[in-house]
Amino acid sequence: MKKNWNILRLIRIVLAALFFIAAWGAVWFYPKFTDLFITQAGSGFLAVLSQASLGAGIAVLSILVVTLLLGRIYCSILCPLGIMQDAVSFFPRKQKYNSWTRKVKYPVFLFSIVLAIMGFIFPLTFLMPSANFVQIVNYGFREAAYRANLGAETSNPALISMLTAWGMFLILVVLVRWKGRIYCNTLCPVGTILGFAARFSLFKVRIDERKCISCGACERACKAGCIDAKGKKVNNEDCVMCMNCLSQCKFDALKLTGRKPAEQEHPGRREFLISGAAAAGGLATGFLLGKTAKPEGTVMPPGAGNFDRFTSRCIGCGLCISTCRGNVLTPAVTQYGVRGFMLPYMDFNKGECKFKCRKCIDVCPCGALLPLSIEEKQRWRLGIAQYHPDLCVAYLNGEDCGACAEHCPVGALTMEPYKDTAIPKVNEKLCIGCGACQQICPIRPKRAITIKGVSQQFPVEKPREEAAVKLEAEEDFPF
Repeated sequence: MKKNWNILRLIRIVLAALFFIAAWGAVWFYPKFTDLFITQAGSGFLAVLSQASLGAGIAVLSILVVTLLLGRIYCSILCPLGIMQDAVSFFPRKQKYNSWTRKVKYPVFLFSIVLAIMGFIFPLTFLMPSANFVQIVNYGFREAAYRANLGAETSNPALISMLTAWGMFLILVVLVRWKGRIYCNTLCPVGTILGFAARFSLFKVRIDERKCISCGACERACKAGCIDAKGKKVNNEDCVMCMNCLSQCKFDALKLTGRKPAEQEHPGRREFLISGAAAAGGLATGFLLGKTAKPEGTVMPPGAGNFDRFTSRCIGCGLCISTCRGNVLTPAVTQYGVRGFMLPYMDFNKGECKFKCRKCIDVCPCGALLPLSIEEKQRWRLGIAQYHPDLCVAYLNGEDCGACAEHCPVGALTMEPYKDTAIPKVNEKLCIGCGACQQICPIRPKRAITIKGVSQQFPVEKPREEAAVKLEAEEDFPF
């Protein structure tokens, strides 16, 4: 029997390794595997709420069904952050039974969920495993590798994002070395939901009290700290079905059986009061943050809609940033205020929103970006161009330029005669705020034409037929 458990454990490890490699490759190299992130329970559930993906709905339903059958096997095979924790604990220290996880997990869960319901999703930026994994890989490892090879200015906002990602990774390492999968069983909202479902799963790990001698081998091998060897019980709410314990028992006292479960342990009065206080704290925090002023001028990604919608759905995973062809999407620090830390915004000093690209919309796993077609996206106003004549070389020095007008993909900029030259004029009915004009402007450090974000994105008039769409090679535009 022990040999059979070892085989099942080996299969679980191989499947987890394959999925982890695919998930890492999806973030690092970007293009081919990002669709696999619809399998992530947390972001998939948000996508379902946003009615953004039928595939996400099927994935979430499948995860719940599997959990009701086999417990939290998802956490050991399909959660990349969970697999990363297993990799970190390859040489684990001996674990002990954690009897206090419920006192932490439900208050944390209720606080963050109540806040999310009120439209403030930023706690999930740090708690959602699908967001944390992408941030650690993209902002931590990938950004560090980029800087080591090419260098970067320390004033770049991405530096703070990189430090934040490394901070999260180091905290995760410390937690894993301290208590194994303690993050999954206290801080992770997905783990809390699946743990509750696992209480009612058909197949569970159970201890045969007639055979168990309380030697503690299973408890020491359990990375979730869910086995009480002395009490001869398994907390299946915290069990991630890693099967480590099954292969360690020398007395065949541990079984994966489908027998009728024993009566579940219910939260006590103290746990109930603490959880209620956490929910009330989330409600109070939501009202307090609701009074904060919305940022002016920051440009949101295409399909964001408006600030409240965007910040109530985006978990800051960074997949859109890693796939952006125009290199314009950047993780926010203060641009959105406290509600939008680590969420993507458009920095047109670094790039432009490519006219024929909608990669960010394609890869968004949680429905934060409306599913605009490429034709809709090409008419979707992100902001409005603002001309600053006091910085323009044509206006100040009479030099011929016109780079902004030549580069505009919708013909929203025209050159109007001015003295012995011409200066740009913005047609606000056509401008979509793609940032092509700001990016190409030769004035540094401030640009003579900039984009100011709109509070509500919307479609504008159809571009003129004669407005030529520039080729990808326009980055080398001569002026």
